[in-house]
Amino acid sequence: MQPNADLHAFLRQKFPVEYNAVRAGIVELRDWLSDPANAAAHDPVASKRALVGLEDPEGFTSVPELQRTVERSIEAVKADPNNAAAYFMLARAMTELGRFDDENYHPAPLREAVEFAERATKLAPKVGKAWRALIEIQIHLHRDEMVADMLRDLGAQGFAPGTHATLSARFAESRGNYDEAIDWYERAIGYIPEPPRRAEAYTAQAFCMLKQGRKSEAERPFLMALLEGGPSAWIGHNWSVLKFEQANLIGATELNRRVLSWDPGYLPALEFKQFLIEHYRKRNQPYPGALALQEEQLRGIALPGCDPTILRQLNVDEWQPPKRGTRARATRTFRSGLE
Repeated sequence: MQPNADLHAFLRQKFPVEYNAVRAGIVELRDWLSDPANAAAHDPVASKRALVGLEDPEGFTSVPELQRTVERSIEAVKADPNNAAAYFMLARAMTELGRFDDENYHPAPLREAVEFAERATKLAPKVGKAWRALIEIQIHLHRDEMVADMLRDLGAQGFAPGTHATLSARFAESRGNYDEAIDWYERAIGYIPEPPRRAEAYTAQAFCMLKQGRKSEAERPFLMALLEGGPSAWIGHNWSVLKFEQANLIGATELNRRVLSWDPGYLPALEFKQFLIEHYRKRNQPYPGALALQEEQLRGIALPGCDPTILRQLNVDEWQPPKRGTRARATRTFRSGLE
């Protein structure tokens, strides 16, 4: 039985299993912070050490890593309640553990994360990431008037233009203003130095175009996302399906092959491969091996996953990760400020 809208909304109020695994520690931390006796805790060295090795929580961060980030961030806060980076990491990890699907989030974890995101902004009012954690939560909770005011203030202060552009894009997208979102994502890409975050912005831009029915235009941002971010089963699969819808059977098949080489257990790609196999069978055509994508032939470049034999045929070098920028760490950002 498919749940009706009311039941569906009710189920979304329940805490996700992935979030429940760390919620006890979060509740305990809230109680710890409310006790005035703990306000004097001050070991900034131990607090910073707890965050060493952690990357900023993103949509592509694995669940185990998000849970580890929550645990380490709690440890950092207890060592030093004035560590703004720890609150940012905690709020972002809680947000991503509350993800319901590609576009929706469970409201309960979001509401619990607000407190920690607000603490980050109070401790580091001139760090864009702190505002990112808070404003993203409010966007997911659809508190539009509040978000509009916060974005206006952030833009007026001008200290984090990349963060402002990215959040403005997400806000426009959440309201269905896809042309505006596409423009804001394009601006954001110009400010983002880290390839994985640039890939995320390109992918979001592609989905905005797909929602407008601009399928042929969405191919470019998918291409750029793989060039910037490297192997990504989720991005590759969505581009593969788009190519099939564009009647590019060769491109769809080859991208599906690459996705399964990156993640052999990726269920959407496995199901799509069975669909493609049946499609070739009905056309009385053999299922092909490794192929060159049209973009590789026309541009003389290799995308991630290109077969070595194809590389030799095209006489192009194997794809290499972009050298500019590295994945951001909150500890470094909160020391230097701004973005």
